[in-house]
Amino acid sequence: MNFFDAQDQARRRTKWLVVYFIGAIISIVLVGYLGVFWGLRLAGHRSELWEPGLFGLVSGVTLLLILGGTAYKSAQLRQGGRAVAESLGGRPVLPDTGDFRERQLLNVVEEMAIASGTPVPLVYVMDEETGINAFAAGTDPSNAVIGVTRGCLELLSRSELQGVVAHEFSHIRNGDMRLNMRLIGFIYGILILMIVGRILLESMRYTRVGKKDSGASAMLVILLIGLVFFLVGAVGGFFARLIQAAVSRQREFLADASAVQFTRDTGGLTGALRKIGGWQVRSRMRNPQCSAVSHIFFAEGSLFRWGLATHPPLRERIHALQPNSSDISFDSVSLPDVELAGQGTGSLAAVSQFAPAPESEPREGSNEQWPGQTEESHRMTEERQQSLNAAEVVSNLGEDLGQLEAGLRIRDGIDPLWLNAARDSREAQVLVLSMLLSGDSNLREEQISGLRKGMGSEYSERVSEWQQGMESLHSAEKIALVDLCIPTLRRLSRAEYDRLASTLDWVAGVDGKIDLFEFMLNHVLTRHLHGHFGQVSRADVAPVERVGGLFSAGNVLVSVMASLERDEVDARRAFNSAVIGCDSYESWKPSFLPEGELEPRMLTAALAEFEEAPPMAKKTMLQMCCLAAAEDGILTNAETELLRAIADAIGAGIPPFVWNTQLGKS
Repeated sequence: MNFFDAQDQARRRTKWLVVYFIGAIISIVLVGYLGVFWGLRLAGHRSELWEPGLFGLVSGVTLLLILGGTAYKSAQLRQGGRAVAESLGGRPVLPDTGDFRERQLLNVVEEMAIASGTPVPLVYVMDEETGINAFAAGTDPSNAVIGVTRGCLELLSRSELQGVVAHEFSHIRNGDMRLNMRLIGFIYGILILMIVGRILLESMRYTRVGKKDSGASAMLVILLIGLVFFLVGAVGGFFARLIQAAVSRQREFLADASAVQFTRDTGGLTGALRKIGGWQVRSRMRNPQCSAVSHIFFAEGSLFRWGLATHPPLRERIHALQPNSSDISFDSVSLPDVELAGQGTGSLAAVSQFAPAPESEPREGSNEQWPGQTEESHRMTEERQQSLNAAEVVSNLGEDLGQLEAGLRIRDGIDPLWLNAARDSREAQVLVLSMLLSGDSNLREEQISGLRKGMGSEYSERVSEWQQGMESLHSAEKIALVDLCIPTLRRLSRAEYDRLASTLDWVAGVDGKIDLFEFMLNHVLTRHLHGHFGQVSRADVAPVERVGGLFSAGNVLVSVMASLERDEVDARRAFNSAVIGCDSYESWKPSFLPEGELEPRMLTAALAEFEEAPPMAKKTMLQMCCLAAAEDGILTNAETELLRAIADAIGAGIPPFVWNTQLGKS
């Protein structure tokens, strides 16, 4: 399974989603008209079955409510997955949490983000939910969140939690998450009639009308309208469920398979599914908002199914993962004296095999070694930094989610000092600034001097100290540190973020020019943080200029990649090698751009073009960039940094290559 193919399929499914939505609207309008017609008949109003004026009124009101509700919810969801998480009662888990289970959850999420080349998402816990469930939500990986229920957090072992979280990461990578967010907006619009009807009916409970009151008939009409709205809304609920089932069910099998490939552990995911089947609450969600978002959950979460399930049966999912298993049964689970963790630190009562004791996890930042691993092999060596088989990288782009072992090893290989710094809002700023300091001693001194004046001597000295350590880091570790800092930097105030953004720009531009790594690091940080802070105003952020479509943008990106660490003659040869090696763009007339003609604004525009491009166009461009960088058959550390930064910038993050090669592929 290729994730670029999966994303392309998800985009095509969006068109069918619109067709389903239009069909649902037509059905709701017709049912609504018939409901109003018979309601008026019962109220004593005589009319023909077909009344154009009445039909126009009913259809107009219905369309206004449905489309208005869809537009309202879609606008609300533009801030990303946190809007969904907060509507479901989620509480953000802070990077420096002291709760063991929450720390374990964050560790699992961080390891998977590093291994999959995905920005570390925000993590939420739904304290009031005892069912075993989870979800991923967001319009793109930059604003994605992972949410888990308290039941999931308390009842699953670490390996089972890994299986569930890996399943959700698959939804992030294969395009389901964005499709699901659009579906939430459509479903909310379809259900808005039921919501309005319920409001009208509930309002009647507080209305007192005397027998001789002239308004009694008006109250009766309102009651009938509320009842009609509610019943028509119930029809909308059925269609909403039908659409959710049509979009979601088969994607769950794909996400399960990807999770197992990622973790290399079938038992973790099947164990979680078995626990859902044996737990008395199963995966049900209590929050009333869940009916509109039931398709995004790990397992069936809605109380009302309307005869349809958005997820395959648990036994079918387990059988797909363990086809040779003859007996798929669920052990009975009962948790006496369950106390909801409403305060955020409470817990469900412990219970035998379904609530195993917490696993003994290594001390934070410890260098726990893997079986057969020596101290020397645990550290990245210079030789491993220097070369990587480019042909293998190109052939495997998008073929898997990554390997969990890669995330574990990379994260364990990072200095504990930096891991802890990535969780502190001030120290995280020091980390990213230290990556931007120039390798030229004179320029670096100028940068440090400016930081000293603007932020104090202690701050600037820490930046300088850490910059020296950054120079020896492998690209995978540098990118991992950036990813680990992003959730922490999202906790900054708007004023603090504005100051950080300005400082990053100043540090990168001290020498009057911006080298590629400085440019890409700044671009990555801005891309992942700017949207989170909503309407942050930055005077130095200019509108992106267009560069003439994907072909012109391709010329820029491939030329940039080919020119890295090469003179113009070698760069032209690398560019031509990429064009010959990847023939997907049959009508493209490639044109190499020398380094002197390339400007930062052109690269910004090219990245913007490909961020909106179809998934297969992104895949082709990444393959060409990889071929250009590795014209000599290898990818150096600097080339790997730039290639992965480009992938992240266009919304097509790719796993760390060097670890895939070292660990082997399945």
